[in-house]
Amino acid sequence: MAAALKIYIVTFFFVAIFLCESNGERCGTSSIQVQTINTGTTVSGGDLVFEVEVKNLCPCAVRNVRLDGGGFASTVDVDPAAFRTDDGNFYLVNSGEPIASMATVNFRYAWDHFFLMTPRSLEIDGQC
Repeated sequence: MAAALKIYIVTFFFVAIFLCESNGERCGTSSIQVQTINTGTTVSGGDLVFEVEVKNLCPCAVRNVRLDGGGFASTVDVDPAAFRTDDGNFYLVNSGEPIASMATVNFRYAWDHFFLMTPRSLEIDGQC
């Protein structure tokens, strides 16, 4: 009985740590994974095409996900529903609409190098 209780308590703490960031919120910017992949193709003018995948690792849906674009630029149009400027240096993902848990939003851009994009802010969508 005591061993089962210890296992339960340890499991509870691991789940609590997974669901909570250090600031006590269930999900934070570390719940957003941003991967940039060189597709190996180029556009006219020689710029490389990159595909960005923004994935929600939070167990809850999130909305108003904003990324720091690190000086982002593109020689091709980027789908504004997926990624658009929001405040000069910050970019809104998925038009601010909810991104379900474990779901991804993808977009492509072209430039002579990749841009490091980091999550800046998000909101948890409703109760979770």
